[in-house]
Amino acid sequence: MSSLTAETTKVEAMNLDGGTNDDKSGNSSTSDDSDDESDDEVKSVSTAAAEKKIVKALGLKEEGNAFFKEKEYDKAIRSYRRGTVSLKGLNNSNTGDDQVKTLLLGLQNNMAMIYAKQEKYKQALDVTKKALEVDSENLKALFRKGQMQRLLGDYDAAKETLKVGLKVDPESKDIKKEMALLKKKVDDEKKRAKKAFGGAFDKGTGGLYQDKEEEKRAKEIKKRDDERKEKAKKEEEEKKKKRKWEDECVSRMAKSEPPVSYDEWCKELEEKEEAKKKKAKEEEDEKKAAKKEEERLRREARKSKGEDIVKDDSDDDLGTDKVRGYKLTSDGRKTSFFNNELTEETKALIGDIAPKPINASASTAPSPIKHTESTGSNASAWNHAGTWEEKDTTDWCQENLTEMLSTLEFSRSGLTAEVSEVKEVKGDASVVVIRAKKRYVFDLTGELHFTVKDSDGAVKGKGHLKLLDCSSTAAAEGDFDIECAWKKGTGVAACKEVVKGLTGEVDKALERFVVK
Repeated sequence: MSSLTAETTKVEAMNLDGGTNDDKSGNSSTSDDSDDESDDEVKSVSTAAAEKKIVKALGLKEEGNAFFKEKEYDKAIRSYRRGTVSLKGLNNSNTGDDQVKTLLLGLQNNMAMIYAKQEKYKQALDVTKKALEVDSENLKALFRKGQMQRLLGDYDAAKETLKVGLKVDPESKDIKKEMALLKKKVDDEKKRAKKAFGGAFDKGTGGLYQDKEEEKRAKEIKKRDDERKEKAKKEEEEKKKKRKWEDECVSRMAKSEPPVSYDEWCKELEEKEEAKKKKAKEEEDEKKAAKKEEERLRREARKSKGEDIVKDDSDDDLGTDKVRGYKLTSDGRKTSFFNNELTEETKALIGDIAPKPINASASTAPSPIKHTESTGSNASAWNHAGTWEEKDTTDWCQENLTEMLSTLEFSRSGLTAEVSEVKEVKGDASVVVIRAKKRYVFDLTGELHFTVKDSDGAVKGKGHLKLLDCSSTAAAEGDFDIECAWKKGTGVAACKEVVKGLTGEVDKALERFVVK
């Protein structure tokens, strides 16, 4: 992995995007003051609201850059990711303006670069794919995607990605260097495979890949040779036809007949060939009809004698002992020669064998399906292989999360912050069983209204907490995105402190929910 560290260090200056505007945002923590606005995606956003979102994203980007310089990579990723979340609704279906797209690309490229430094190649690849959805020709994203594909062992995909990068910028040193590393890696893998298998798959001095290339070249050469031969053959046939036409013209002139043009002569020749084919077909049809009539007479003669009627398809020189064909049954049906027709005596001995209807009232109830040991306890009765099963748990998760959050409170310095209302919890959740292993997949958002009161019950502040990212991905990283917005009480410092404590309680409740 030391080679990746060296490469990443060298291209940090290229990948770590700085801020592109002079605007700064003072909102950097999960409980910062902000206007009472909704982060839900909408089809149109007002100019003022859009500017606030952009300013906030720029501030989070600057914050992430500062964390990166201090080598606090997890905090940097968190700031970058919150920056992308704050831009929700400004680039729906990739319809945002250039400023939004540039900012979004900078945040995603920085996240991918840090994931690469942490050797989290799969996460880095996923982020670069999202960046390329915004701009499919972004050179930084193409470079990082190709690099991650190489490190994950997907060499063919890495090659295709880097080719796209070279089309965008044929002089890119980073892309060329990565392409060289990829080629070296592929060559090393070939040498390792050749050594491991002892040349078992080699032909001469080449390997499997070289054999395919040689076979491809051989096919192309053969195809060109066949086309050249076919062309030469047609030219030779055309020359022969012209010589015949010339001979025909000379013959006509010798008979004092007017010569005919080449096109007319070709047309006459085609008509003669067509008439010849038609005559041959008619003769063939006559032979078939005569043979069919002969066979019909033979069948009638044998039928009158009560014999099985057999069609003899053999040639005359095969002899009478080598016969294959078909026969007709007593009711006139044509069947295989080997099909045995039952006589009335045989049918009487066998008796009635027609299927009988099942009496539903007399039938026993079906026994329950028992799981085998290989199925696993998590699979359902129909999923014997235990490969995939999914159950929707959205309603259960919404009810339980709402119940857990509605009772939260936090007290400090004579003030108490409590959740007054869980306005909404929405999203999707399911339990997936893959190869007998259970996984929990969820992506939820919500909004909690809180009230800050003193010991006498007087209201000192109001606001709400927004759960921007309560998902299985955030749970795996231990980072739930919670944002605070005030309606009243922003001027009281003690209110801010007690709400920070309430935010911590919400974070803990989310962790308990995930464990539950």
